[in-house]
Amino acid sequence: MSNLRTMTTKTTTPRGPAKRAKTREKGSRRAGARAYVVLGVGAGLAAAVWWLRRGYRQESGAKTPSLDPNAQRLTSNAPLAVTITPEMVAYSNARYALYFASAAWSGLALLFVLRSGLSARFRDLAFRKGRNGLGRAFIYYPLFALAYGALSLPLAFYGSFVLPHRFGLSNQSLRSWLEDGLKGYLLGAGLGSPVIALLYWALERSPRRWWLGFWLASIPLLVFTILLSPLVIDPLFNRFTPLKNERLRERILELAERAGIQHGRVFEVDASRRTKAVNAYVTGLGGSARIVLWDTLLERLDEDEILFVMAHEMGHYAEKHVPALLAASIAGTLVFLIAGDWGTRRLLDRWGDQWQVTGLDDLASLPALTLLTSALGFLASPAEAAFSRYFERRADDFGLRTTGNGRAAASGFIRLSELNLSHPEPPPFIEFWMFTHPPLNQRIENALSWES
Repeated sequence: MSNLRTMTTKTTTPRGPAKRAKTREKGSRRAGARAYVVLGVGAGLAAAVWWLRRGYRQESGAKTPSLDPNAQRLTSNAPLAVTITPEMVAYSNARYALYFASAAWSGLALLFVLRSGLSARFRDLAFRKGRNGLGRAFIYYPLFALAYGALSLPLAFYGSFVLPHRFGLSNQSLRSWLEDGLKGYLLGAGLGSPVIALLYWALERSPRRWWLGFWLASIPLLVFTILLSPLVIDPLFNRFTPLKNERLRERILELAERAGIQHGRVFEVDASRRTKAVNAYVTGLGGSARIVLWDTLLERLDEDEILFVMAHEMGHYAEKHVPALLAASIAGTLVFLIAGDWGTRRLLDRWGDQWQVTGLDDLASLPALTLLTSALGFLASPAEAAFSRYFERRADDFGLRTTGNGRAAASGFIRLSELNLSHPEPPPFIEFWMFTHPPLNQRIENALSWES
């Protein structure tokens, strides 16, 4: 019996590697065809964006639900409400469809990069040309980002160029759009490559606990990104200047004093070079913290409405929402890294041979890790959206307390809805999954309820 076992072992042992090699060869031959099938499915999803415009039923010209009856006593006029147009419905539904189609398309694009062998080829080139981990990352990551960006281009072009132009929300030229895309790619490749080098250095040094070291290193990176973005990155795309309207500036300073904010920085940005939409936001941290108003908002809202928008943004500033969101992002990064480590290892155990990826510490595994963390991010979207909606409600209440002008707030929300073609009452599932702000009809009702 022992001799038989020995003979069996000697006979079957060489067949193991041979069988695996044959399987890899067979998988490689099929990878291209399968990848194109996957990409074809993604193309079908993209095509769906063109006709998925029927969401829940909403009559053209309908109004938002009845407002608080107390609002009737504000003036003799009828309660403020948004007029829902066919364009608003079509644009909103297209954006909802595009959101989910883009998530699916991104996953399919990452699978294509893996299954077609592109990731393995980029890794091989990086190891032939790069002398160390940093040099290899600066070869691999720009190539990977270029391939992934090219595959994602159809929906990106449709969502950020075709769709806004079709509904009259953009005046950006194709050349400007392409220049922005090139700047974004170069910036991402330049800043992302050292991070990728750090990631795989951590994987090499501590294969089982890499996520802890990389997470600790990511904390200062996140802080510096938020700190420097308004000073270094944002000016690459737009021109930021101090608020030009002297009278409005004085009223804002008075408002800031009333809100207890000292040395607040307010800038206007030349958003009108690209868009007809209106917006404002708070950004930065510490010495770089600032409130930014789009010039389109300054042109199309009246002063009282602008003052409420300013007070809302001051609420984010005064209640330190940016540091709170930073802390949540840091905690979330740790969870994503741990889950990404667990999930990607299982993906590679199952399909690593077909993808020509030897393990998680292989540079070619980056698309698999990105796929896993992106899927987790998509599934976490409802929690992130709920977190954001909470802060936006707090900022609304701060703005209402500070200005005491609920009617100006309500009329400002109506203008935002109409100018940005934002549907004031999205389907409940859409609100739950992707809305980072409360629906506008809720914000209008809340604003009018503050009036005495």
